[in-house]
Amino acid sequence: MGIDSLNRQIQKKKEKLQKLQRDRKISESNESREKRRKRVRNLIMLGALFEIENLHTENASALLGFLHENRDVFFKNRDRYFEIGETILEKRKQGKVKNNIDVGDVEIKELLELVNIFKSKNQDLGTFIQEKFKKKLFKDLTMNEFKIIKEYIKTL
Repeated sequence: MGIDSLNRQIQKKKEKLQKLQRDRKISESNESREKRRKRVRNLIMLGALFEIENLHTENASALLGFLHENRDVFFKNRDRYFEIGETILEKRKQGKVKNNIDVGDVEIKELLELVNIFKSKNQDLGTFIQEKFKKKLFKDLTMNEFKIIKEYIKTL
């Protein structure tokens, strides 16, 4: 074996080592990215819980103090709190499903009547629906959106 042959082998081994090092860095980066993503998702979910209980506007120091003082109580009654939390989340879920049901024939008839009320106030219901909900047809509205329209009319 000549020196040139050994140098080529060394160069190939260096290139292979560099590729393995790059692959390891990419793998580590992907793992840390996945850990960060999971952590961020968890923090968002915890923040949503504070919002559900209308505590999201409270002072962070006060909340931390409360949690700190009640930590032992929480761990002592964790199963009970779990059940309470499950009940609250299930009720919210059912409420969202109920509010996302599409309007039916009865609501569409009422919307047709609301068109005249909007006109009498120099407003256009179709334009309001398009701007507010990005929808063009009455039948595409949800019950929740229907309620919003009815509340809006009260303010006209």
